[in-house]
Amino acid sequence: MNIVFFSTNAHFFPGDDIDISTFPSCASRMEALASSFPEHRFTVATQLPGSFLCDPCKNRIGLCAEGVNYVLLQGTTPSSCAEEICALNPDLAIPASFWSAPYDWLSLGDSLAAEELSVRGVKTVSHSVETQMISFDKKSTHDFLFRNNFPVPNALYVHHELFWAERGHREVKTNEYKEYIFSRLRKMNYPVVIKDTVGLSSYGMEVAVSFKEAVHYLRLGKTNSDRLVEEYIDGLHFGTEIYGKDGKYTVMPPLIFSLNRYGITSPRLSVKIGPVQKDEFCIDDLKKSLLNLAEKMNLSGAAQVDLIFKDKKWYIIEVNPRLSGMSETYASSMGISVQELLLRIAEGRTEDLECKTAVCNFKIPQTERDVLEKISLLPGVSYVNQVKNQAARQEREKGYCEIVVNASSVEEIPEVVRKIESLVAGTVVPEVISKIDSLTSLF
Repeated sequence: MNIVFFSTNAHFFPGDDIDISTFPSCASRMEALASSFPEHRFTVATQLPGSFLCDPCKNRIGLCAEGVNYVLLQGTTPSSCAEEICALNPDLAIPASFWSAPYDWLSLGDSLAAEELSVRGVKTVSHSVETQMISFDKKSTHDFLFRNNFPVPNALYVHHELFWAERGHREVKTNEYKEYIFSRLRKMNYPVVIKDTVGLSSYGMEVAVSFKEAVHYLRLGKTNSDRLVEEYIDGLHFGTEIYGKDGKYTVMPPLIFSLNRYGITSPRLSVKIGPVQKDEFCIDDLKKSLLNLAEKMNLSGAAQVDLIFKDKKWYIIEVNPRLSGMSETYASSMGISVQELLLRIAEGRTEDLECKTAVCNFKIPQTERDVLEKISLLPGVSYVNQVKNQAARQEREKGYCEIVVNASSVEEIPEVVRKIESLVAGTVVPEVISKIDSLTSLF
């Protein structure tokens, strides 16, 4: 079977400024996949950076796996990319959607391409465009979850243009929509989390501890798009992934997240540890709820879910129908690559997927490539990935370096991390070690 893994990117990729180092490389993992499944021919058709699929070098694909075909897609729309993929004569096309700022819509583009491929007679295993649109807009996600009786935080949607409707309309004496927003904000329980409805991850997210702070933020000049104001749930934060298609799904046991000083997760700083399987966390209830979610959303592929647990109740915060920052971590715990995970989902072989080891994902300060390679060879380390933006001015844009480690039990994770620090001094900052100790104490 001719299998094409593909992904598109609607954003510009500044390859001359971005340096990505991954251990083990995507090429080595693709090569292992091709060796394990000799009955298939594999092609990678992507647009840079091609996360999960290739190892970019400047504005080209760097390392290439032996026996795997690579194509750098030139299309500027999902339809034109689909045309290029179709020309590869695939028997099966599998999206490996990734993400980048400012908009979390790359998976939507991949689903549009998959839809076009299906029209052309190519078999695909992809989330539908309708599913993507539910998740792309956080208001749509919240409305869908609420309508289908999933526990969600109380929320208020703020339409930016209506909030400033008096601008350019001299005949408007009082903006009644703004008065409505203020009246509802007064009734909310504080603190609240204010989110960009279509932004990536926690970018643009603010925590307001009072009505006055919430109003101040909404009036700021930098607040230039719609917002969702959610009551903050003071509980433990988790994430998980769901794999499957056609009504047959596997829900992974969740990983617990560390929080920043504002009480929210930070994708560039958070620690993730698991799997969490203790009865006190009502894991069976969570799996039942998420299996219901998967069916109602008609998921077809991998999807990530953000969760909060409080008072024996699971709240769903966000759903991302794509691979996520948790995918490499889960794959590591299962003892497979993300590429094999995607293949298993496409072939309907997810029922035996399970976490075989404890796992932890954490960040370290950016360092040199030879140091990263040295770390990747240390006992317990299964994955190292660094993204460095040489032209970035803001701290959050400079990139990150993540490490995934495995151990026989969660209780052993701190020891594995301390060994890394002892062997490569200055690698793990004290704050990260403190977070890991704090999270493992909950197990």
